[in-house]
Amino acid sequence: MPSSQITKTTRRIERTHRDKPLSSVHRGEVVQLTHIEAGRRLGQRLAELGLTPGVKIQVLHVNGGPILIGVRGARLALGRGMAEKILVTTLEDADV
Repeated sequence: MPSSQITKTTRRIERTHRDKPLSSVHRGEVVQLTHIEAGRRLGQRLAELGLTPGVKIQVLHVNGGPILIGVRGARLALGRGMAEKILVTTLEDADV
């Protein structure tokens, strides 16, 4: 994905009191990414992986270590520190 497209897709969704870090989401929950609290390099890397504001994420595995998620038809493993910087809101009856 060209960097000009990544820049355009790293917009923010209005943050609400329901936002929480991805690291606090339980297995099986479906959430929507609202904001990434990270520097430009990490934000760009996450965008390259398909993690952009508005994307739906399903948490597949949480066990004290890396978090396994499903996003855009792919599976990704994220370290806890990275997952702390990804803010999400819970969705009800959403399809991933």
